[in-house]
Amino acid sequence: MEVITSNKGGQKLCFGGYMYVVHKRCANNIRWRCNKYTSLKCRAILVTSLDNEDPDLRAEHNHPNNAEEINAVKCIQGMKVRARDTLAKPIQIYAEAVQQLPNSTRAVLPTEDAIKRTLRNHKGAKFPDPQSLQELLIEGDWRTTGEPNNERFLLHDNGPNSDERVIIFATDGCLVHLANSTAWFVDGNFSLAPNLFLQLYVVRVKIQGLFVTCAYSLLQRKTQTSYEIMLRALVSSCEERNLFPDPLSINMDFERAAIQAFQAVFGDHITIRGCFYHLCQSTQRKLQELGLQRRYREDEDFSNFCGMLDGLAFLPLEDVARGMEFLRQNIPEGAEDLVEYFDATYVSGTNRRVGNVNDDNVRIRNVPPVFPPPCWNVHNTTLQDDERTNNHTEGWNHRFSTLVGQNHPTVWVLIQKMRQELSTDETKVQQRQIGRQMPKKKKPAYVVMQARLKLLCEEYRDGVRNLVDFLNAVSHNIRF
Repeated sequence: MEVITSNKGGQKLCFGGYMYVVHKRCANNIRWRCNKYTSLKCRAILVTSLDNEDPDLRAEHNHPNNAEEINAVKCIQGMKVRARDTLAKPIQIYAEAVQQLPNSTRAVLPTEDAIKRTLRNHKGAKFPDPQSLQELLIEGDWRTTGEPNNERFLLHDNGPNSDERVIIFATDGCLVHLANSTAWFVDGNFSLAPNLFLQLYVVRVKIQGLFVTCAYSLLQRKTQTSYEIMLRALVSSCEERNLFPDPLSINMDFERAAIQAFQAVFGDHITIRGCFYHLCQSTQRKLQELGLQRRYREDEDFSNFCGMLDGLAFLPLEDVARGMEFLRQNIPEGAEDLVEYFDATYVSGTNRRVGNVNDDNVRIRNVPPVFPPPCWNVHNTTLQDDERTNNHTEGWNHRFSTLVGQNHPTVWVLIQKMRQELSTDETKVQQRQIGRQMPKKKKPAYVVMQARLKLLCEEYRDGVRNLVDFLNAVSHNIRF
């Protein structure tokens, strides 16, 4: 005899190959009637004690028993419990459950679609998606890395009443990696942010040739204030553990608010390295905005000129202005707005008049570019075979998105996936520490291009190539 409790608290009793539901609770016993009472007009009654013992059948069934149907009900109830208590997908729950059943029980199950529809109705009932940030409280096991270690994972939460909610996840081991690393690689992902948050922002570092994620931050906004809250929380948490992070370079996208936040927290001396790939993307977006994409595809000379603009990044810093001046003097017809944008945003900035005309005190003031050359220059980076782009972080975003399996997951799904990713990173680090060499996956074409660009930078440095030849050669290599 077995009692099955439904998600709504109802009970079904299984006995002798039949299933019963509660008909009446009396002072000294419970009266159960056959669950076929309505469909088959079965009048069978079973009486048990209050603790479901001493069964006494008071009226016979008008149909044969069906043990397989009972096993199917038990299986479905188990699937409902798993859907309610875990974050597994209905298709995963269904497949794993039916794998354990004999064919005779599988045959009497409802259709797969019907069961999955039922599971979706129960999915995540224990972990509802909060409707407001005030409702979001991360408590209990959700603050940890989960089984088996249950290590603290939630590092910082500035609270449900904050105007700019910031929630950070990082273990103590992650903080050690942050403090020991002079180069940080950061990026934001908007599609992985749960509802009510704008982005998932990660900080990654390189450990013995391996890139690992050390901090996951949920940011409600994309402002300098939010970034500063995140960074100061990371720094103060490190300092509480006698760790003192001092990154010398930050590899990131061209985002002014984030750049200013890093400089405000760590000082103006840090090197901001904008991703060269994003620099090229910026040029392409401007071409599209100006309606020049077709010309870029069809006009070889025009395309080469655009490549030379991006190729300024490979000149030594002291020669970037000279390279920009050369390009200004050789602008193809129709490219004036593109060059003006690039120069104002990345090289020279803009000039504006200040003062009072009436006092004959008007003068010209230079407004620096939003992203000056030190942010995006890759001459030394190329010579030293360092990372010119943040593409490994972009690649990680794609990989982690695949692991999560959906856009804008609930907070609970995301925490679970971050735990899994943390375990993966820890495994790679442990393997590396015992001497196992992780294979480096670089496409042959990328290796060839890197060798060519490095040779070009060496030839320019050594005076083998002049500025015009250099920009032409770089343009050819970064466009094809």
